[in-house]
Amino acid sequence: MVNEKQKVIQEKLQDIYRVIKVENIEVITQQVTGKTLGRKQFLDNLVTYLTGFSYELIEHYQLTSSEDYNVTYVLQTLSNAETDTLDSTVFLLEWAITKLALSFGLDPEEDVKKVI
Repeated sequence: MVNEKQKVIQEKLQDIYRVIKVENIEVITQQVTGKTLGRKQFLDNLVTYLTGFSYELIEHYQLTSSEDYNVTYVLQTLSNAETDTLDSTVFLLEWAITKLALSFGLDPEEDVKKVI
């Protein structure tokens, strides 16, 4: 059974995962913002967004010590990561989603990544 905190986190991680998997993100970005943004640039921005989400988890939720440790670990990894390639950025994002899901007792494959 998923509690309220898990549900909110699950929905956010599902949304982020969906965005990672969108193939034509450049076209969508152009249509929505009017700016040309490559896939790598977009995903780099998504890393920044996920970093902010990790801060939000720490600030706004009553985390157990285990959850706090794991979210802090993800936060530090995202903050310090230097991804040179598109593949490394995708890997980092998927790793962070998996780690955060596991931190809150969610199954990354069934509860998060199955949305695709």
